[in-house]
Amino acid sequence: MSDYSAVIASSQLFRDIPADQLPAMLQCLQASQRSFTKNQVIFWAGQTVTQVALVLEGEVQLWQEDILGNRSIHNRFLPGEIFGEVYACNDQSLIPVSAVAVRPAEVLFIDQQRLLGKGGCAGPYHRQLLENLLFITSQRALELSRKMSFLSRRTLREKLLGYLTTQARLAENCRFTIPFSRQELADYLSVDRSALSKELSRMKEEGLLDYHRSDFHLFPDTCGCCKK
Repeated sequence: MSDYSAVIASSQLFRDIPADQLPAMLQCLQASQRSFTKNQVIFWAGQTVTQVALVLEGEVQLWQEDILGNRSIHNRFLPGEIFGEVYACNDQSLIPVSAVAVRPAEVLFIDQQRLLGKGGCAGPYHRQLLENLLFITSQRALELSRKMSFLSRRTLREKLLGYLTTQARLAENCRFTIPFSRQELADYLSVDRSALSKELSRMKEEGLLDYHRSDFHLFPDTCGCCKK
C-alpha cells in the first residue's frame, strides 16, 4: 500500500486526516489490497458486500445487466474514489449491480464494521473519517438525483441534452470532455448506441453542438452557462 500512499491521502475518505496517521488507521481498519485484471468482477450482483473499496489504480464501473445481456452503467470510479459504501453499510441488503474493473485495477478493501467504529477501531480521527463517509454518501445521492432528472425525460434528445448540459455546468465551460465512450454513454443513458450516434449527428447538423469522440462543445443557445 505504500506505493499508493499519495492516492490514499488524497482520497475524500481520508480528507483532513494527517498523512502520518494513515498507516495506523489502515491497520486498524484491516485494509487489504488486491489486484484485478481488465473486465474482472470485483463484486457480483446479488452478493452481500461487507467491505468498502477504494480505487488505487485503474477504473471500476458499476454495471447492471438484464436477462438479455443488455448493460446499464450506474457509475464509474477512478483512483482515490470509493465504491460499495452504500451496500457495505447496510449488511442486510444485496448489491443489485456488479463492480467491474474496466481497466487493470488495484483496489483497497476496508472492513465496514471497523469503518463504522466497531470492533475496537475508533481512534482520534475516526469521527473525521465518518464525517468524510457521510459527505461522500450525500454526494452519491446528489449524483443519483441528477442522473434520474435526465433519465426520466421522454425523448433521446432530451436525455442527451440533460446529460451534456449537466457536464458543461460541472466543468463550468461549454467545452468539456465526458468520461464515456459512445457505447458507455449509451449504456449510461440506457439507450441504443446506434440511435444515440444518429441523434448526436442530427444535433450537430442543426448547430446545437459539436464533438470529436469524447470532447464536446455546446453552443450558447444550447448551454445556458455559455450565455453572458
